[in-house]
Amino acid sequence: MEAAAHGFADRVLLSNAVFTGIEDSVSPAFVALQGEHIVAVGSPAEAEDWIGPATVVHHLKDAFIMPGVHDNHVFFTGYMSMHRGVDLTNAATIDEALQLLRQEAAKSPSEQNVYAYGWSEEDWGQLPGQSLLDEVFPGRPVIAINRNKSYCWMNQFAQDKYQFAPDQCSAESRARLLVDMMQDRELVRQEFLDFARMLAKRGVTSIKDIGFDRHSGLLPVLEELEAAGELPLRVHFALEPVLQPLDIPAGLQYKERYQGEFLRFQGYKLMLDGVVADHTGDMLEPYADMPGVTTLQPVDYEAIERAVQAADSHGIKCCLTVEGDAAIRKAVDMIEGCNRSRGDQRIRHSISDLEYPHPDDIRRMGDNGIFAEVYAQILLLNPSYEEAYMAAVAGKENESRFYNYKSMLEANVPVTIGTDLPLFLTSVPDSLYAASFRLFPDGLPSGGWHLEQGMPAAEVLKAWTINGARHCGMEERTGTLEAGKAADIAVFDRNLLDTTATEIRDAHVILTITAGQITYDAARNEG
Repeated sequence: MEAAAHGFADRVLLSNAVFTGIEDSVSPAFVALQGEHIVAVGSPAEAEDWIGPATVVHHLKDAFIMPGVHDNHVFFTGYMSMHRGVDLTNAATIDEALQLLRQEAAKSPSEQNVYAYGWSEEDWGQLPGQSLLDEVFPGRPVIAINRNKSYCWMNQFAQDKYQFAPDQCSAESRARLLVDMMQDRELVRQEFLDFARMLAKRGVTSIKDIGFDRHSGLLPVLEELEAAGELPLRVHFALEPVLQPLDIPAGLQYKERYQGEFLRFQGYKLMLDGVVADHTGDMLEPYADMPGVTTLQPVDYEAIERAVQAADSHGIKCCLTVEGDAAIRKAVDMIEGCNRSRGDQRIRHSISDLEYPHPDDIRRMGDNGIFAEVYAQILLLNPSYEEAYMAAVAGKENESRFYNYKSMLEANVPVTIGTDLPLFLTSVPDSLYAASFRLFPDGLPSGGWHLEQGMPAAEVLKAWTINGARHCGMEERTGTLEAGKAADIAVFDRNLLDTTATEIRDAHVILTITAGQITYDAARNEG
Protein backbone atom coordinates (compact mmCIF):
# COMPACT_ATOMS: atom_id res chain seq x y z
CA MET A 1 0.00 0.00 0.00
CA GLU A 2 1.35 3.46 -0.88
CA ALA A 3 2.22 5.59 2.13
CA ALA A 4 0.46 8.52 0.50
CA ALA A 5 -2.81 6.60 0.69
CA HIS A 6 -2.81 6.23 4.44
CA GLY A 7 -0.01 8.37 5.84
CA PHE A 8 2.79 7.12 8.03
CA ALA A 9 2.20 5.66 11.46
CA ASP A 10 3.12 7.53 14.60
CA ARG A 11 4.34 4.31 16.14
CA VAL A 12 5.00 0.77 14.89
CA LEU A 13 5.45 -2.29 17.11
CA LEU A 14 7.21 -5.32 15.62
CA SER A 15 7.43 -8.74 17.27
CA ASN A 16 7.70 -12.44 16.54
CA ALA A 17 4.86 -13.09 19.01
CA VAL A 18 1.70 -11.04 18.46
CA PHE A 19 -1.57 -12.20 20.02
CA THR A 20 -4.40 -10.26 18.44
CA GLY A 21 -7.17 -11.90 20.48
CA ILE A 22 -8.90 -12.97 17.28
CA GLU A 23 -6.89 -16.15 16.92
CA ASP A 24 -5.79 -18.49 19.71
CA SER A 25 -2.16 -18.46 18.62
CA VAL A 26 0.62 -15.95 18.09
CA SER A 27 2.46 -15.03 14.93
CA PRO A 28 5.13 -12.59 13.76
CA ALA A 29 3.42 -9.29 13.00
CA PHE A 30 3.48 -5.53 13.24
CA VAL A 31 0.96 -3.17 14.81
CA ALA A 32 0.80 0.39 13.47
CA LEU A 33 -0.69 3.27 15.45
CA GLN A 34 -1.92 6.69 14.41
CA GLY A 35 -3.13 8.90 17.20
CA GLU A 36 -5.42 6.95 19.51
CA HIS A 37 -6.07 4.08 17.12
CA ILE A 38 -4.58 1.01 15.53
CA VAL A 39 -4.45 1.58 11.78
CA ALA A 40 -2.89 -1.67 10.62
CA VAL A 41 -1.94 -5.15 11.78
CA GLY A 42 -0.11 -7.44 9.40
CA SER A 43 2.96 -9.44 8.51
CA PRO A 44 6.35 -7.87 9.31
CA ALA A 45 7.12 -7.49 5.60
CA GLU A 46 4.26 -4.99 5.29
CA ALA A 47 5.45 -2.79 8.14
CA GLU A 48 7.76 -0.66 5.98
CA ASP A 49 4.79 0.91 4.24
CA TRP A 50 3.85 2.54 7.54
CA ILE A 51 7.29 3.71 8.67
CA GLY A 52 8.21 7.30 7.87
CA PRO A 53 10.93 9.68 9.06
CA ALA A 54 9.07 10.53 12.29
CA THR A 55 7.67 7.06 13.04
CA VAL A 56 8.78 5.57 16.34
CA VAL A 57 9.60 1.91 15.74
CA HIS A 58 9.73 -0.64 18.56
CA HIS A 59 11.74 -3.72 17.50
CA LEU A 60 10.50 -6.06 20.21
CA LYS A 61 12.03 -9.34 18.97
CA ASP A 62 10.31 -12.19 20.87
CA ALA A 63 8.35 -9.98 23.27
CA PHE A 64 4.65 -10.75 23.49
CA ILE A 65 2.24 -8.12 22.14
CA MET A 66 -1.40 -8.46 23.21
CA PRO A 67 -4.45 -6.24 23.68
CA GLY A 68 -4.43 -4.10 26.82
CA VAL A 69 -5.57 -5.83 29.99
CA HIS A 70 -9.05 -5.12 31.42
CA ASP A 71 -9.46 -5.96 35.11
CA ASN A 72 -13.19 -6.50 35.52
CA HIS A 73 -13.44 -6.25 39.32
CA VAL A 74 -11.32 -3.85 41.38
CA PHE A 75 -11.71 -1.60 44.42
CA PHE A 76 -9.65 1.56 44.19
CA THR A 77 -10.81 2.49 47.69
CA GLY A 78 -9.50 -0.83 48.99
CA TYR A 79 -6.10 -0.22 47.42
CA MET A 80 -6.12 3.35 48.74
CA SER A 81 -6.79 2.06 52.27
CA MET A 82 -3.72 -0.17 52.06
CA HIS A 83 -1.45 2.75 51.13
CA ARG A 84 -2.75 5.68 53.20
CA GLY A 85 -0.65 6.95 56.07
CA VAL A 86 2.48 5.43 57.57
CA ASP A 87 3.91 2.13 56.34
CA LEU A 88 4.40 -0.27 59.26
CA THR A 89 5.71 -3.13 57.12
CA ASN A 90 9.21 -2.85 58.53
CA ALA A 91 8.24 -2.04 62.11
CA ALA A 92 9.89 -4.85 64.08
CA THR A 93 7.90 -4.33 67.28
CA ILE A 94 4.68 -2.79 68.53
CA ASP A 95 6.68 -0.10 70.33
CA GLU A 96 8.42 0.81 67.09
CA ALA A 97 5.04 1.00 65.35
CA LEU A 98 3.72 3.31 68.08
CA GLN A 99 6.70 5.60 67.57
CA LEU A 100 6.01 5.76 63.84
CA LEU A 101 2.35 6.55 64.55
CA ARG A 102 3.40 9.37 66.87
CA GLN A 103 5.61 10.80 64.14
CA GLU A 104 2.78 10.51 61.62
CA ALA A 105 0.35 12.24 63.98
CA ALA A 106 2.76 15.13 64.52
CA LYS A 107 2.59 15.98 60.80
CA SER A 108 -1.12 16.88 60.81
CA PRO A 109 -3.66 18.86 62.84
CA SER A 110 -4.76 17.20 66.07
CA GLU A 111 -8.32 16.57 64.86
CA GLN A 112 -7.27 14.64 61.74
CA ASN A 113 -7.29 10.84 61.53
CA VAL A 114 -4.02 8.93 61.78
CA TYR A 115 -3.70 6.13 59.23
CA ALA A 116 -1.25 3.25 58.90
CA TYR A 117 -0.95 -0.06 57.09
CA GLY A 118 1.21 -3.10 56.49
CA TRP A 119 1.81 -4.55 59.97
CA SER A 120 1.66 -8.27 60.67
CA GLU A 121 0.69 -10.22 63.78
CA GLU A 122 3.18 -12.90 62.74
CA ASP A 123 6.03 -10.37 62.77
CA TRP A 124 5.09 -9.03 66.19
CA GLY A 125 4.09 -12.34 67.77
CA GLN A 126 0.79 -10.93 69.00
CA LEU A 127 -2.08 -8.64 68.14
CA PRO A 128 -1.43 -5.06 69.24
CA GLY A 129 -3.68 -3.86 72.04
CA GLN A 130 -6.30 -1.14 71.73
CA SER A 131 -5.34 0.34 75.10
CA LEU A 132 -1.93 1.37 73.75
CA LEU A 133 -3.61 3.60 71.18
CA ASP A 134 -6.19 4.85 73.67
CA GLU A 135 -3.41 6.05 75.94
CA VAL A 136 -1.33 7.76 73.26
CA PHE A 137 -4.21 9.06 71.11
CA PRO A 138 -7.23 9.65 73.37
CA GLY A 139 -8.97 12.26 71.20
CA ARG A 140 -8.37 11.46 67.51
CA PRO A 141 -9.13 8.34 65.44
CA VAL A 142 -6.24 6.00 64.72
CA ILE A 143 -6.74 3.20 62.18
CA ALA A 144 -3.91 0.83 61.18
CA ILE A 145 -4.94 -1.96 58.81
CA ASN A 146 -2.85 -5.11 58.79
CA ARG A 147 -1.02 -6.63 55.85
CA ASN A 148 -3.69 -9.18 54.90
CA LYS A 149 -6.61 -6.76 55.44
CA SER A 150 -8.19 -8.90 58.15
CA TYR A 151 -7.71 -6.71 61.23
CA CYS A 152 -7.64 -3.01 62.02
CA TRP A 153 -5.65 -1.85 65.02
CA MET A 154 -7.82 1.01 66.29
CA ASN A 155 -8.40 3.08 69.36
CA GLN A 156 -11.84 3.32 70.95
CA PHE A 157 -12.34 6.78 69.50
CA ALA A 158 -12.11 5.35 65.95
CA GLN A 159 -14.40 2.42 66.75
CA ASP A 160 -17.08 4.71 68.16
CA LYS A 161 -16.88 7.08 65.22
CA TYR A 162 -16.88 4.54 62.40
CA GLN A 163 -18.96 1.77 63.97
CA PHE A 164 -16.94 -1.32 63.19
CA ALA A 165 -14.84 -3.63 65.31
CA PRO A 166 -11.14 -4.38 64.70
CA ASP A 167 -11.87 -7.88 63.36
CA GLN A 168 -14.68 -6.62 61.08
CA CYS A 169 -12.32 -5.16 58.54
CA SER A 170 -14.03 -5.77 55.17
CA ALA A 171 -14.39 -2.80 52.85
CA GLU A 172 -18.14 -2.83 53.46
CA SER A 173 -17.61 -2.69 57.23
CA ARG A 174 -15.29 0.27 56.76
CA ALA A 175 -17.73 2.16 54.53
CA ARG A 176 -18.17 5.10 56.92
CA LEU A 177 -14.43 5.40 57.29
CA LEU A 178 -13.98 5.37 53.53
CA VAL A 179 -16.37 8.32 53.21
CA ASP A 180 -14.02 10.37 55.40
CA MET A 181 -10.92 9.08 53.63
CA MET A 182 -12.27 10.34 50.29
CA GLN A 183 -12.80 13.94 51.46
CA ASP A 184 -9.34 15.23 50.54
CA ARG A 185 -9.85 15.50 46.78
CA GLU A 186 -6.27 16.45 45.91
CA LEU A 187 -4.89 13.54 47.92
CA VAL A 188 -7.38 11.14 46.33
CA ARG A 189 -6.40 12.45 42.90
CA GLN A 190 -2.75 11.71 43.54
CA GLU A 191 -3.55 8.31 45.01
CA PHE A 192 -5.65 7.40 41.99
CA LEU A 193 -2.87 8.40 39.60
CA ASP A 194 -0.44 6.28 41.63
CA PHE A 195 -2.95 3.43 41.42
CA ALA A 196 -3.17 3.84 37.64
CA ARG A 197 0.62 3.83 37.31
CA MET A 198 0.81 0.61 39.31
CA LEU A 199 -1.75 -0.97 36.99
CA ALA A 200 0.00 0.29 33.86
CA LYS A 201 3.12 -1.59 34.98
CA ARG A 202 0.93 -4.70 34.83
CA GLY A 203 -0.39 -4.04 31.33
CA VAL A 204 -3.76 -2.68 32.45
CA THR A 205 -5.49 -0.19 30.17
CA SER A 206 -9.05 -0.54 31.52
CA ILE A 207 -10.79 -1.42 34.78
CA LYS A 208 -14.23 -1.87 36.29
CA ASP A 209 -14.06 -0.22 39.68
CA ILE A 210 -16.58 -0.92 42.43
CA GLY A 211 -17.66 2.13 44.42
CA PHE A 212 -19.96 2.27 47.43
CA ASP A 213 -23.36 3.95 47.23
CA ARG A 214 -23.04 6.95 44.86
CA HIS A 215 -19.23 6.80 44.64
CA SER A 216 -19.31 10.51 45.40
CA GLY A 217 -15.75 10.62 46.69
CA LEU A 218 -14.01 9.42 43.52
CA LEU A 219 -16.29 10.43 40.65
CA PRO A 220 -15.54 14.18 40.85
CA VAL A 221 -11.83 13.36 40.69
CA LEU A 222 -12.32 11.10 37.67
CA GLU A 223 -14.45 13.73 35.94
CA GLU A 224 -11.75 16.35 36.40
CA LEU A 225 -9.09 14.02 35.05
CA GLU A 226 -11.26 13.07 32.09
CA ALA A 227 -12.07 16.71 31.28
CA ALA A 228 -8.36 17.57 31.36
CA GLY A 229 -7.45 14.59 29.18
CA GLU A 230 -5.40 13.18 32.06
CA LEU A 231 -7.29 9.98 32.86
CA PRO A 232 -4.59 7.38 32.12
CA LEU A 233 -6.84 4.33 31.75
CA ARG A 234 -10.45 3.56 30.92
CA VAL A 235 -12.55 3.52 34.07
CA HIS A 236 -15.83 1.65 34.11
CA PHE A 237 -17.56 1.72 37.46
CA ALA A 238 -20.36 -0.05 39.29
CA LEU A 239 -22.17 1.03 42.45
CA GLU A 240 -22.51 -1.20 45.49
CA PRO A 241 -25.21 -0.11 47.96
CA VAL A 242 -23.73 -0.31 51.46
CA LEU A 243 -24.76 2.62 53.65
CA GLN A 244 -27.77 3.45 51.48
CA PRO A 245 -30.32 1.29 49.63
CA LEU A 246 -30.01 0.73 45.91
CA ASP A 247 -30.66 4.11 44.28
CA ILE A 248 -32.41 3.70 40.91
CA PRO A 249 -32.71 7.47 40.21
CA ALA A 250 -28.95 7.86 40.73
CA GLY A 251 -28.33 4.87 38.46
CA LEU A 252 -30.42 6.40 35.70
CA GLN A 253 -28.56 9.69 36.03
CA TYR A 254 -25.23 7.90 35.87
CA LYS A 255 -26.33 5.77 32.93
CA GLU A 256 -27.03 8.92 30.95
CA ARG A 257 -24.11 10.95 32.22
CA TYR A 258 -21.22 8.50 32.13
CA GLN A 259 -21.03 6.88 28.71
CA GLY A 260 -17.71 8.24 27.47
CA GLU A 261 -14.62 6.56 26.11
CA PHE A 262 -12.81 6.84 29.43
CA LEU A 263 -15.49 7.04 32.11
CA ARG A 264 -18.53 4.77 31.90
CA PHE A 265 -21.24 3.56 34.28
CA GLN A 266 -21.70 -0.22 34.47
CA GLY A 267 -24.61 -0.71 36.87
CA TYR A 268 -24.77 -2.21 40.34
CA LYS A 269 -22.87 -4.78 42.35
CA LEU A 270 -24.97 -6.72 44.88
CA MET A 271 -23.52 -9.05 47.51
CA LEU A 272 -25.40 -12.27 48.27
CA ASP A 273 -23.58 -14.80 50.46
CA GLY A 274 -20.17 -14.86 52.15
CA VAL A 275 -17.26 -17.18 51.36
CA VAL A 276 -17.07 -20.95 51.43
CA ALA A 277 -13.75 -20.96 53.27
CA ASP A 278 -15.31 -19.64 56.49
CA HIS A 279 -18.70 -21.35 56.03
CA THR A 280 -20.59 -18.14 55.20
CA GLY A 281 -21.05 -19.20 51.59
CA ASP A 282 -24.57 -20.60 51.06
CA MET A 283 -24.40 -24.30 50.07
CA LEU A 284 -26.95 -26.76 48.72
CA GLU A 285 -25.52 -29.52 50.92
CA PRO A 286 -24.07 -29.21 54.43
CA TYR A 287 -20.38 -28.46 54.82
CA ALA A 288 -18.23 -31.57 55.08
CA ASP A 289 -16.49 -30.20 58.17
CA MET A 290 -19.62 -28.71 59.74
CA PRO A 291 -22.44 -31.30 59.57
CA GLY A 292 -25.95 -29.91 59.28
CA VAL A 293 -24.75 -26.40 58.39
CA THR A 294 -25.25 -24.96 54.90
CA THR A 295 -24.32 -21.39 55.85
CA LEU A 296 -23.46 -19.32 58.89
CA GLN A 297 -24.74 -16.19 57.16
CA PRO A 298 -28.38 -16.28 56.02
CA VAL A 299 -29.21 -14.29 52.88
CA ASP A 300 -32.31 -12.17 52.24
CA TYR A 301 -32.78 -13.37 48.67
CA GLU A 302 -36.20 -11.76 48.28
CA ALA A 303 -34.82 -8.28 48.94
CA ILE A 304 -31.93 -8.83 46.54
CA GLU A 305 -34.25 -10.15 43.85
CA ARG A 306 -36.43 -7.05 44.15
CA ALA A 307 -33.35 -4.88 43.68
CA VAL A 308 -32.21 -6.88 40.63
CA GLN A 309 -35.66 -6.68 39.05
CA ALA A 310 -35.83 -2.94 39.69
CA ALA A 311 -32.45 -2.37 38.05
CA ASP A 312 -33.23 -4.65 35.12
CA SER A 313 -36.58 -2.96 34.50
CA HIS A 314 -34.71 0.32 34.02
CA GLY A 315 -32.11 -1.19 31.73
CA ILE A 316 -29.34 -1.20 34.34
CA LYS A 317 -27.19 -4.28 34.63
CA CYS A 318 -26.17 -6.01 37.84
CA CYS A 319 -23.18 -7.98 39.05
CA LEU A 320 -24.22 -10.52 41.69
CA THR A 321 -21.38 -11.62 43.96
CA VAL A 322 -21.83 -15.23 45.09
CA GLU A 323 -19.67 -18.11 46.34
CA GLY A 324 -21.66 -21.18 47.40
CA ASP A 325 -23.68 -23.30 44.98
CA ALA A 326 -27.01 -22.44 46.66
CA ALA A 327 -26.34 -18.72 46.29
CA ILE A 328 -25.16 -19.17 42.71
CA ARG A 329 -28.39 -21.01 41.89
CA LYS A 330 -30.43 -18.16 43.36
CA ALA A 331 -28.42 -15.62 41.37
CA VAL A 332 -29.01 -17.51 38.15
CA ASP A 333 -32.72 -17.74 39.00
CA MET A 334 -32.89 -13.96 39.41
CA ILE A 335 -31.19 -13.17 36.12
CA GLU A 336 -33.13 -15.88 34.29
CA GLY A 337 -36.34 -14.27 35.54
CA CYS A 338 -35.21 -10.90 34.21
CA ASN A 339 -34.38 -12.46 30.86
CA ARG A 340 -37.82 -14.02 30.57
CA SER A 341 -39.36 -10.58 31.03
CA ARG A 342 -37.03 -9.01 28.47
CA GLY A 343 -37.18 -11.61 25.73
CA ASP A 344 -34.47 -10.87 23.16
CA GLN A 345 -33.50 -7.58 24.83
CA ARG A 346 -31.25 -9.11 27.47
CA ILE A 347 -28.94 -7.02 29.57
CA ARG A 348 -25.36 -8.16 30.13
CA HIS A 349 -25.75 -9.12 33.79
CA SER A 350 -22.88 -10.94 35.47
CA ILE A 351 -22.11 -13.18 38.41
CA SER A 352 -18.78 -12.73 40.16
CA ASP A 353 -16.57 -14.95 42.33
CA LEU A 354 -18.39 -18.24 41.47
CA GLU A 355 -16.30 -20.27 43.85
CA TYR A 356 -18.35 -23.47 43.99
CA PRO A 357 -20.99 -23.66 41.22
CA HIS A 358 -23.20 -26.64 40.51
CA PRO A 359 -22.76 -28.02 36.95
CA ASP A 360 -26.47 -27.51 36.22
CA ASP A 361 -26.19 -23.80 36.99
CA ILE A 362 -23.10 -23.38 34.84
CA ARG A 363 -25.16 -24.69 31.93
CA ARG A 364 -27.97 -22.28 32.82
CA MET A 365 -25.51 -19.40 32.87
CA GLY A 366 -24.51 -20.27 29.33
CA ASP A 367 -28.12 -20.56 28.20
CA ASN A 368 -28.89 -17.14 29.67
CA GLY A 369 -25.77 -15.37 28.42
CA ILE A 370 -24.69 -14.52 31.97
CA PHE A 371 -21.15 -13.21 32.19
CA ALA A 372 -18.81 -14.77 34.73
CA GLU A 373 -16.34 -12.58 36.61
CA VAL A 374 -13.76 -14.98 38.02
CA TYR A 375 -10.60 -14.41 40.00
CA ALA A 376 -8.15 -16.46 37.98
CA GLN A 377 -5.37 -15.99 40.55
CA ILE A 378 -7.50 -17.47 43.34
CA LEU A 379 -5.43 -20.64 43.96
CA LEU A 380 -2.62 -18.34 45.07
CA LEU A 381 -4.72 -17.28 48.05
CA ASN A 382 -3.82 -20.63 49.62
CA PRO A 383 -0.35 -20.77 51.22
CA SER A 384 0.30 -24.16 49.64
CA TYR A 385 -1.38 -27.20 48.10
CA GLU A 386 -1.24 -28.99 51.44
CA GLU A 387 -3.02 -26.11 53.19
CA ALA A 388 -5.80 -25.64 50.61
CA TYR A 389 -9.23 -25.71 52.22
CA MET A 390 -11.46 -26.91 49.38
CA ALA A 391 -11.55 -30.62 50.17
CA ALA A 392 -12.04 -29.95 53.88
CA VAL A 393 -15.16 -27.83 53.45
CA ALA A 394 -16.82 -29.65 50.52
CA GLY A 395 -15.36 -33.17 50.70
CA LYS A 396 -12.59 -34.65 48.61
CA GLU A 397 -15.11 -36.05 46.14
CA ASN A 398 -16.45 -32.54 45.42
CA GLU A 399 -13.33 -30.40 45.33
CA SER A 400 -13.11 -30.51 41.52
CA ARG A 401 -16.20 -28.31 41.42
CA PHE A 402 -14.19 -25.37 42.73
CA TYR A 403 -13.07 -22.94 40.03
CA ASN A 404 -14.18 -25.20 37.19
CA TYR A 405 -13.39 -22.84 34.33
CA LYS A 406 -13.36 -25.49 31.62
CA SER A 407 -16.99 -26.33 32.35
CA MET A 408 -17.86 -22.65 31.99
CA LEU A 409 -16.17 -22.43 28.62
CA GLU A 410 -17.84 -25.63 27.41
CA ALA A 411 -21.22 -24.20 28.45
CA ASN A 412 -20.49 -21.02 26.44
CA VAL A 413 -20.39 -18.85 29.53
CA PRO A 414 -18.57 -15.60 28.62
CA VAL A 415 -15.73 -15.55 31.15
CA THR A 416 -14.07 -12.33 32.27
CA ILE A 417 -11.29 -11.94 34.82
CA GLY A 418 -11.04 -9.63 37.79
CA THR A 419 -8.87 -9.54 40.88
CA ASP A 420 -11.08 -8.08 43.62
CA LEU A 421 -8.05 -5.83 44.00
CA PRO A 422 -6.56 -5.41 46.59
CA LEU A 423 -7.29 -9.12 47.19
CA PHE A 424 -4.84 -9.63 44.31
CA LEU A 425 -2.85 -7.23 42.19
CA THR A 426 -3.55 -7.71 38.50
CA SER A 427 -1.15 -10.26 37.03
CA VAL A 428 -1.66 -12.03 33.72
CA PRO A 429 1.35 -14.33 34.40
CA ASP A 430 -0.01 -15.32 37.83
CA SER A 431 -3.42 -16.03 36.32
CA LEU A 432 -1.86 -18.35 33.76
CA TYR A 433 0.06 -20.11 36.53
CA ALA A 434 -3.06 -20.62 38.65
CA ALA A 435 -5.85 -20.98 36.08
CA SER A 436 -4.04 -22.78 33.22
CA PHE A 437 -1.28 -24.72 34.97
CA ARG A 438 -3.53 -25.01 38.07
CA LEU A 439 -0.70 -24.77 40.57
CA PHE A 440 -0.53 -23.47 44.13
CA PRO A 441 2.22 -21.11 45.37
CA ASP A 442 4.47 -24.06 46.26
CA GLY A 443 4.35 -25.39 42.68
CA LEU A 444 2.20 -28.36 43.65
CA PRO A 445 0.57 -30.66 42.87
CA SER A 446 2.71 -32.12 40.14
CA GLY A 447 0.78 -31.97 36.88
CA GLY A 448 -1.71 -29.43 38.25
CA TRP A 449 -4.74 -29.46 40.55
CA HIS A 450 -7.71 -30.87 38.62
CA LEU A 451 -6.03 -29.76 35.43
CA GLU A 452 -9.05 -30.91 33.43
CA GLN A 453 -10.95 -27.90 34.83
CA GLY A 454 -8.25 -25.40 33.93
CA MET A 455 -8.65 -22.57 31.47
CA PRO A 456 -6.57 -22.86 28.26
CA ALA A 457 -3.97 -20.12 28.12
CA ALA A 458 -5.49 -18.38 25.08
CA GLU A 459 -8.86 -18.29 26.84
CA VAL A 460 -7.22 -16.69 29.88
CA LEU A 461 -5.89 -13.93 27.63
CA LYS A 462 -9.29 -13.45 26.00
CA ALA A 463 -10.94 -13.29 29.42
CA TRP A 464 -8.52 -10.49 30.33
CA THR A 465 -9.21 -8.59 27.12
CA ILE A 466 -12.05 -8.99 24.63
CA ASN A 467 -14.47 -10.66 27.05
CA GLY A 468 -14.05 -7.85 29.55
CA ALA A 469 -14.53 -5.31 26.77
CA ARG A 470 -17.67 -7.13 25.66
CA HIS A 471 -19.11 -7.16 29.15
CA CYS A 472 -18.57 -3.39 29.38
CA GLY A 473 -20.09 -2.75 25.95
CA MET A 474 -16.74 -1.73 24.46
CA GLU A 475 -16.02 -4.63 22.13
CA GLU A 476 -16.33 -2.43 19.04
CA ARG A 477 -13.68 -0.06 20.42
CA THR A 478 -11.14 -2.21 22.24
CA GLY A 479 -10.25 -5.73 23.38
CA THR A 480 -8.48 -7.02 20.25
CA LEU A 481 -5.66 -5.81 18.03
CA GLU A 482 -7.48 -4.78 14.85
CA ALA A 483 -7.36 -1.80 12.52
CA GLY A 484 -9.85 0.81 13.66
CA LYS A 485 -9.81 -0.15 17.33
CA ALA A 486 -8.29 1.86 20.13
CA ALA A 487 -4.56 1.47 20.58
CA ASP A 488 -4.80 -0.28 23.95
CA ILE A 489 -1.80 -2.60 24.08
CA ALA A 490 0.27 -4.55 26.60
CA VAL A 491 3.71 -5.99 25.83
CA PHE A 492 5.32 -8.70 27.98
CA ASP A 493 8.97 -9.67 27.96
CA ARG A 494 8.32 -13.21 26.70
CA ASN A 495 5.80 -15.33 24.81
CA LEU A 496 3.10 -16.06 27.39
CA LEU A 497 1.77 -18.94 25.30
CA ASP A 498 5.16 -20.65 25.17
CA THR A 499 6.49 -20.31 28.71
CA THR A 500 6.78 -23.09 31.26
CA ALA A 501 5.00 -23.14 34.60
CA THR A 502 8.30 -22.69 36.43
CA GLU A 503 9.05 -19.48 34.50
CA ILE A 504 5.64 -17.94 33.79
CA ARG A 505 5.46 -15.96 37.05
CA ASP A 506 8.73 -14.23 36.14
CA ALA A 507 7.17 -12.69 33.04
CA HIS A 508 6.64 -8.96 33.25
CA VAL A 509 5.31 -6.03 31.25
CA ILE A 510 7.79 -3.92 29.32
CA LEU A 511 5.38 -1.55 27.55
CA THR A 512 1.78 -0.42 28.05
CA ILE A 513 -0.11 1.86 25.65
CA THR A 514 -3.56 3.30 26.31
CA ALA A 515 -5.35 5.10 23.48
CA GLY A 516 -2.02 5.53 21.70
CA GLN A 517 -0.21 7.02 24.71
CA ILE A 518 2.58 5.22 26.53
CA THR A 519 1.53 4.77 30.15
CA TYR A 520 4.44 2.50 31.06
CA ASP A 521 7.82 1.88 29.40
CA ALA A 522 10.21 -0.29 31.36
CA ALA A 523 13.15 0.67 29.15
CA ARG A 524 12.74 4.37 29.94
CA ASN A 525 11.26 3.95 33.41
CA GLU A 526 8.20 5.86 32.18
CA GLY A 527 4.77 5.62 33.72
